[in-house]
Amino acid sequence: MSEPQPYRIRRSDRARRARLTVSREGEVVVVLPRRAPAEEAGRLLRQHAAWVDRHVTRISAEQARLAARPALGEGRVLEVAGEPLRISTVDGASGRPVRGRVEAVPGGLVVRLGRDGRGTAALLEGWLRERAREIIGAQVATRSSELGVGPGRLTIRDQSSRWASASASGALSFSWRLVLAPPHVLDAVVVHELAHLRVRNHSRRFWRLVEGHAPRTPEARRWLREHAAELRAALD
Repeated sequence: MSEPQPYRIRRSDRARRARLTVSREGEVVVVLPRRAPAEEAGRLLRQHAAWVDRHVTRISAEQARLAARPALGEGRVLEVAGEPLRISTVDGASGRPVRGRVEAVPGGLVVRLGRDGRGTAALLEGWLRERAREIIGAQVATRSSELGVGPGRLTIRDQSSRWASASASGALSFSWRLVLAPPHVLDAVVVHELAHLRVRNHSRRFWRLVEGHAPRTPEARRWLREHAAELRAALD
C-alpha cells in the first residue's frame, strides 16, 4: 500500500461539506466547513486515496516532462496549428533592431530581440495571438455558416479558467493557447461555442448538435484535459 499523500486543510465559511481537490501543482487540499472536525480530512483522503494518487502521479509526470524540455529559444519545439516549429532566439547585442520581432522560417520561428526590452516569451506570445486570431477567425467563419448562426465580436485572450466562452449576445472569446493544440481540438472548441448560440445549456440536444458537426469532440476534450498543463506552460 502506498504512503498517504501529504495534504493541506483549508477552512471555508461557504463550504457545506468536505471537499477534496488537487491543484495544478499537485498539492492535495481538503476544504472543510468552518466547524467540521479536522479528522474529517483524513477520512476523506483515505476514502479517495486511489483518485488522489492517480492525479498526483499524472501531475508529477507532467512536471517532469515540462522540466525536460529545451529552454524557450534554445531548441524547444511548439506545434502551431499542427505544424512543429523549432524556436530559436537571436540576440544581436549592440546591433539589435529597435523593436523585437518574430520571423517565420522553414520549420521554425526566429525570435530577434530588440531594444524595446521584450523577451522571447513576450514576443512569441504576441505572434501566437495574431496567428490564433487568424486561424480561429477563419474557423469561426466556416463553422458558423455550417451551424446557421451569426456570432458577434471575436476576442482572443489568455483565459485561465476555460478555453473559450460564448455570451448570450453572441460574442465569442477564445484562449490564444488553442492555436498550440491539434487542429481537430481547436475545431471542436469552436463548434462547441458556436453551438451555444443555438442551445445555451449542455443538454442532450446540445451534445447531439456538437458531435454532429465535430464527431471527434470526446477525443478533443480528453486531449485538453491531458495536455492542459503543457499549453499553460508553453512559453515558460
